[in-house]
Amino acid sequence: MKVLLISENQCRDNMIPYPLGTAWIAAAARSAGHEVAGLDLMFSDDIARDAARAVADFSPDCIGISIRNIDNQDIKATEFYLPPVRKVVSACRSESGAPIVLGGAGFTIFPLECLEYLDVELGIVGEGEESFPHLLEVLESGGDPRGLPGLALRRDGTSRVNPPGALPDIERLTMPDHIAFDVGLYDFNPGAGQPFMANIQSRRGCHMQCIYCSSPLIEGHTVRMRDPVLVADEAQDLDERGINAVMFTDSLFNYPRDYARRLCRELASRKLNMRWGASYSPAFSDPELFDLMREAGCYTLSIGNESGSEDMLASLRKGFGKDQVLESVRSTREAGLSYFCFLMLGGPGETRESVEESIRFVEELGPESVRVTVGIRIYAGCELVSIAEREGLIEPGRNLLHPVFYLAPEVEPWLLEYVEEACRRRSGWMM
Repeated sequence: MKVLLISENQCRDNMIPYPLGTAWIAAAARSAGHEVAGLDLMFSDDIARDAARAVADFSPDCIGISIRNIDNQDIKATEFYLPPVRKVVSACRSESGAPIVLGGAGFTIFPLECLEYLDVELGIVGEGEESFPHLLEVLESGGDPRGLPGLALRRDGTSRVNPPGALPDIERLTMPDHIAFDVGLYDFNPGAGQPFMANIQSRRGCHMQCIYCSSPLIEGHTVRMRDPVLVADEAQDLDERGINAVMFTDSLFNYPRDYARRLCRELASRKLNMRWGASYSPAFSDPELFDLMREAGCYTLSIGNESGSEDMLASLRKGFGKDQVLESVRSTREAGLSYFCFLMLGGPGETRESVEESIRFVEELGPESVRVTVGIRIYAGCELVSIAEREGLIEPGRNLLHPVFYLAPEVEPWLLEYVEEACRRRSGWMM
């Protein structure tokens, strides 16, 4: 089949990520024998025109649309990202009767809601390297896809999501399709404008229990790892393409510890010019790892602290305390790596005292930059949903596709203005 894959993401907040998930699907479909074309709408100034043109030029037998983000998770200036996707769907239909299949991280959180909002019949929930080629096979043969594992279906007045099938064998995954989705467009050069960032994934899944996080819903609670040699092969390929810097998309780069060490040693052995960054969890601090990361090309770490209050770290179920954050930052400094931090304020149990404590604590850490969010986006399937229902902040069963935020009643009247002023007074702090 001829398969057109579209990455609809146009969000340019913070780092602007390469459409890695869609590139993985392109590689899987190509390996299954299909002819694949990619369309990255990040650089489009007219998404409907460009989608229609791509469909008209390629004449696909199937169109896949990846939905990465549902909204910008900003309680102050909320943006809902699905209306432009409607335009993409409509443009595709104006040029072709080929079936449209939705997928991606955002879709996986709200599959039936997205199908209804976008008026589409089919979608793939979760990782699609196995399930999407299976769907293509059924469509090509004229079969009925209704029983396929991981399929989201909206047809004949009914909607359902089938139980997932076997997860892809991530250990043996080779490389995403860097041609269908041109990775060269995401070469990050510090100081040269917006940070378009190429990326690599060495692990999928997260076993942590953070009350607000959708990552385990998307990739599962079991951490699965790729062969370090294959990851380093991919890094070397990017290096040879002239990519200057990449970010690892892994939720927890330093977990499991032994795997992180093996991966760093393999990367170091390649002697790459390319630099990289990653997310580091204080829950699994490993002093030995920092020097290995630096030798492997690491230059910056995102320290996932979210709070500087012991009570709030416990409330958010972060799995670590302030001492572990301090240890991680100390080791980062000693290794000569830059680092940035996050604050997530307004969660269950937040008070003026905990807010002030968090700001003081992160200020003392001295990060290169701090990203502060007020309120927590409530995602279906996360523990925060039941907390908000129990506290009467949302009604049971509420459709959460349109952005809904948790903001502790005690801090709601003043927190946003307080944080805006705190960021104005501190260099490198932003909302």
